[in-house]
Amino acid sequence: MLTRHQFARPPFGHAEVTVDASSTALAASLNHNRIYLCGREGGLSRDGLDEMIGLFAAQDVRRFFVWLSPGSGIELVREWLAELRFVKVSWTRYPTLAYCGESPLPIRTDLSIRRVGAEEIAAARSQLKEVMMDGYAESVGAQGFHHYMAFDASRPVAVAALAQFEDIGYLTYAGTAQADRRRGAQSVLIAHRVEQARALGCTQIVSQTLTMLKDSFSNLQRAGFREVYEQEVYESVRE
Repeated sequence: MLTRHQFARPPFGHAEVTVDASSTALAASLNHNRIYLCGREGGLSRDGLDEMIGLFAAQDVRRFFVWLSPGSGIELVREWLAELRFVKVSWTRYPTLAYCGESPLPIRTDLSIRRVGAEEIAAARSQLKEVMMDGYAESVGAQGFHHYMAFDASRPVAVAALAQFEDIGYLTYAGTAQADRRRGAQSVLIAHRVEQARALGCTQIVSQTLTMLKDSFSNLQRAGFREVYEQEVYESVRE
């Protein structure tokens, strides 16, 4: 069972911790055991970091990750992580990209895009279970979430979502069935969500991916997104 802890005070700074003893994935992006930090913003101290790490020890979680975003004092946080024997994930980068308002390249596809709700998602789950990320179906009905699918006639082939928070639109939960890749599904889903975010009044539109997901990274770049910073991801595995 996942538990979430949010902090906005010393000695924890502006941080979020999620703990799930049942989550044991080797990849950081699939493992729910995480500490999110923005440098030392909000007054993070070494004692506060140690206390947050203790939340995992209390649940006997041996593999967890620190997701470090830019913020004041980030160099010191890196030093603390090194002292604690955290190792930076090196086989991929985790860039955050922002839409820069550039005209996207033309998209050629015979697929159609439609906003969907709980019933359509449930009906499509057996066909798209391998591409529906954790949280896609679960976030239906949550404030600010909008869910979309790409269809070949009536057959669903891809999914994606837009999360709105105040004037920020976040593109997330993208996935395409293996047999239907290279058909422009995600490119048209990106363009559609950008259009919807603008219509909702979003002045900033962002997304995240992994550089190892070359198609995802290039799709966002072709759509007018540019990398603005990298989330550094560090791993700790208790012996």
